Amino acid sequence: MKLRVGFLTIGQSPRVDVMDDFSKVLSKNIVVVEKGALDGLSKDEIEEKLRPKPGHTVYVSRLIDGSEVKMAKEKVIPLMQKKIKEFEGEKVDVIAILCSGEFPEFESKVPIIYPDKLLKAFVKGIRFKGTLGVLVPLKEQISYAREKWGKYANSLIARNASPYTISEEEFQTIVSELAKHNPSIIVLDCVGYSFKHKKIVREITGKPVISTRGVIARILNEMAE
Repeated sequence: MKLRVGFLTIGQSPRVDVMDDFSKVLSKNIVVVEKGALDGLSKDEIEEKLRPKPGHTVYVSRLIDGSEVKMAKEKVIPLMQKKIKEFEGEKVDVIAILCSGEFPEFESKVPIIYPDKLLKAFVKGIRFKGTLGVLVPLKEQISYAREKWGKYANSLIARNASPYTISEEEFQTIVSELAKHNPSIIVLDCVGYSFKHKKIVREITGKPVISTRGVIARILNEMAE
């Protein structure tokens, strides 16, 4: 029996970047249904309605043209809830949020996968005394990352590298700088980081790497097989 999965991005669908990776690893028993919180909105509308202001939590995602978009978490939540209701009408079996940010419990008649909770569970379940390394897209998210992940390690090193705008060479440079701090484990805290990004981090640091895409794919395969 096929498992109908509603993939909800906080940006615009389809997320061809994510689905290209998922096509290599997801079970053939999974049927993909995509929606985006920003579907149907122009760049001007997004800028006007969702632009982060002082005090907002800044999240980042991808538009249908491949460009990066910043938004206030507080403003995108109602749009996500609307899409979740739409998914219910399309009879999906489970909804997977394509974002590793922290979200409230949405109203839903079907199960929802929160990657943030899965990532935290992975790290919490690993006993280590060293440093936890974290990569996030934006410089504005560094302090948020420290607050989010600080409780799970004795020490934390967080760096920013946007998976949507940075070149591979620039990414390698940032990862090399991160490696100097000798983290025990590294978390790629954004669904934008591809399996190629993960491979680069693994090769440069030689450390265990936990990626958002990998965690989502593995839990879905467990549910589908």
